[in-house]
Amino acid sequence: MSIYLIIVNSMKCLKERTENYQVHGFTVLWLMGENLWLKDQITNLQKNLVYFSENRGFYYWELDFKTQKLRLKSLIHEDLRGKIIYLQEEIPFGEGRLIEQLRLPFLSQKLLTIPLIVDLKLAEFIRQQLYYCSPKWLKLQEKYYQRGENLLNLTFERSFIAPLGLNLLEVFDDEIPLHKFTQIKQNINLYYENFLINFQQNSFKAVYPPRFYAIMKKQKKDMNE
Repeated sequence: MSIYLIIVNSMKCLKERTENYQVHGFTVLWLMGENLWLKDQITNLQKNLVYFSENRGFYYWELDFKTQKLRLKSLIHEDLRGKIIYLQEEIPFGEGRLIEQLRLPFLSQKLLTIPLIVDLKLAEFIRQQLYYCSPKWLKLQEKYYQRGENLLNLTFERSFIAPLGLNLLEVFDDEIPLHKFTQIKQNINLYYENFLINFQQNSFKAVYPPRFYAIMKKQKKDMNE
């Protein structure tokens, strides 16, 4: 297995490099240097550097040469303010074979969770975004107006954190807007659907991997048969 140091600083560059490697039969796995480490928010470029597994949901690899560690950030979710949450694990360089470490998201493992906190000031935040004419929120408000509704009439007594690419305020009549990620070839729509079902039917206090929601859906189906 070979690792190359490559600078990627735009979506066009990322897409071209990824497709060029794939055309020649290579599996592309990006390990991010310091300039692209995840912080409180995730950029569009970073979103297209995430990967997906049933055990870890959306995940992201980082290389830290200063501490000599490989970092795995997984179960990545985003709230309505654009802030992300995730689990972080660090693997020291030289600890086992690298190829085995990179398979971690796909290995059999215990169920992971991230506790959730309700954003008590979310309604106020949305009101401010509309007052200051944020293009993103005005566009969403327009969709609500077209349906005879208003964002300002919504209540936010529960957590509105969701997997990357899924905005819970943009789901109308259970139609989930499609979102594509450059590195992900799996069909993630089922993950979104199962998450949404759980969100609508349960006041959950944590988020789980895609595998959990699939199991919950199957159990409910078996009970109804």
